[in-house]
Amino acid sequence: MARIFRDKGIRAEGLILPYGSFTLYRDMVDPKIDPVQIAPTLRRAEDYLDKEIPFLPLSLYRDFFKTGNRRNFETPYFARRNMAMDLAVAEIYERKGRFTDKLADVIYAIMEESSWIIPAHTVHSPSHPGTEIPEVWGENHLHGIDLFSATTASMLAVVYHYLKDELDSISPLITERLAYELRIRAIEPFTSRPFHWSGAFGNRPNNWCPWICASILYTVAVAEKDTYVRGRAAQIAMDYLDNFTSFYHSDGGCDEGPGYWTHAGGSMFDCLEILEDMSGGAISVYSDPLVKAIGEYEAKVNIHADRFVNFADCHAKVLADGYLLTRYGKKCDSDALVSFGADMATRGKANPNPSATYRSIKNLMTPPITERPAPSALTRTYLDGLKVMICRESADSSKGMFFAMKGGNNGESHNHNDVGSFIAYYDGKPVLIDVGVGQYTRQTFSADRYKLWFMQSNYHNLPTFDGVGEMQGGIYASKNESFDEASASLSVDIEGAYPKEAGVVKYTRRGALDGARIVIDEDITLEGEKKICFHFMTHEPPTLTEPGRISLPVGRTLVYDAAALECHIEEFISEGLDAEREWGSAKLWRIHLSATSDKYSGRFVIE
Repeated sequence: MARIFRDKGIRAEGLILPYGSFTLYRDMVDPKIDPVQIAPTLRRAEDYLDKEIPFLPLSLYRDFFKTGNRRNFETPYFARRNMAMDLAVAEIYERKGRFTDKLADVIYAIMEESSWIIPAHTVHSPSHPGTEIPEVWGENHLHGIDLFSATTASMLAVVYHYLKDELDSISPLITERLAYELRIRAIEPFTSRPFHWSGAFGNRPNNWCPWICASILYTVAVAEKDTYVRGRAAQIAMDYLDNFTSFYHSDGGCDEGPGYWTHAGGSMFDCLEILEDMSGGAISVYSDPLVKAIGEYEAKVNIHADRFVNFADCHAKVLADGYLLTRYGKKCDSDALVSFGADMATRGKANPNPSATYRSIKNLMTPPITERPAPSALTRTYLDGLKVMICRESADSSKGMFFAMKGGNNGESHNHNDVGSFIAYYDGKPVLIDVGVGQYTRQTFSADRYKLWFMQSNYHNLPTFDGVGEMQGGIYASKNESFDEASASLSVDIEGAYPKEAGVVKYTRRGALDGARIVIDEDITLEGEKKICFHFMTHEPPTLTEPGRISLPVGRTLVYDAAALECHIEEFISEGLDAEREWGSAKLWRIHLSATSDKYSGRFVIE
């Protein structure tokens, strides 16, 4: 239960510098946008000059409540913000005025939106939950704060900080309005009341907490001139970050997965850098072991390139921010994180992101990293807080067998019912998969979440018993987890992940990486005779080549006991899942290996 600021006795009082005295990006020498990094942004900004600003009518806001579709509103909503960010960064770099008029149009359209909160997030309103009409809260007309109202504020704060003179040349009323909107929609709500995402009510905060804190801190840093308010906002953010870290295990594991780490641990690091700037270096907690562990988690769960261990709501393909990771590693004295960050940086571009403004501009000020480091992945990792084992045949992530398996519970943040599931890759390519997360809709975060097929255990590499799979909730969990580094194995008892009607008395699953093979040993005892059906997921068609042997992707083979288990292979269209992006095809395949009995002891081998 580490609270990294409170435990060190660090408080913002007297440490936050006045508005005119602090230096943004204080750890950089002569920070300027790099001409190579900015080139793609300039091209996009030029294209925006002839494009219409996306229209956001009230009927589109209300559409979510009628259809449950998030994309209809969010696509033009984020398009506006991407347009504004690219135009702003391009003008900051050029200072020629050719983007200023268009930028003024876009930011004025954003300022005239009744609310910056997206429809899917109005359910967090304490006065009118789930209202179809954008609103401000209560008699004092206090605006709410969700993820994207906060990131909108930080994006507009970039405009205010860097381009005030350019906009004043059109009219000083523009930046006056900007300052007003930033104050009433972001700074005043943040400093006036706690929100549920803050963890201030004893609840466990998720990525919303550091992500919003980073956005508000940046807004305060560059747009708030009152020294008292600056200090108060910094202290509130530090308290909220303490709430966030207090639920972390010492292994630094993010139960939201590596995709959300960018907004969880990554945003926490943004906050630390902004607080360092605002305090002139007086506030610094990079030496804290938990801070380091949270950063190194992202490197540990990488499979190869943009493939990550994607348990929970995580896409199978994630391009981690290499520039952020490299800075994180340097400040926390982690060579592994620096190396991993450099590898990631060579695989992507430092594009400006309105959802992470501080880091985006800092990335653009960093010369491109072009030299890929030598392979150095850990071959044995166990995250004992998450109950996740990660083992690989080679430190070169592009070679050999990769195996990850999990215990844990079915009440984790962004949970899927997947206790005991595993994934297998070979030469950095998928063999047996976690299919990933679908497109977010109203159902995704509703009581009907687990009616979505990709949330269910029978679409993970797990068995069902008379068709009954695992149940959601924190009480449905593994126990007796045992990791052995020497044998690269994890043994977990997972009968507790199934509801009573499954009739599972005892279920021990042991997974091991044995050289170039993965070995899964099953030991199951049931209350009575049931149909036991093991399910295995693939993204390419498997083929039963002979009894007991099924061909898998990348030339691998699944070996099973043909005398005990009957094989059936199912092809299906992955509705609601962007499988073409993740796996290259809308089709997926599910291997069913079944038997009817009151017990099962057997072995599966992937070779």
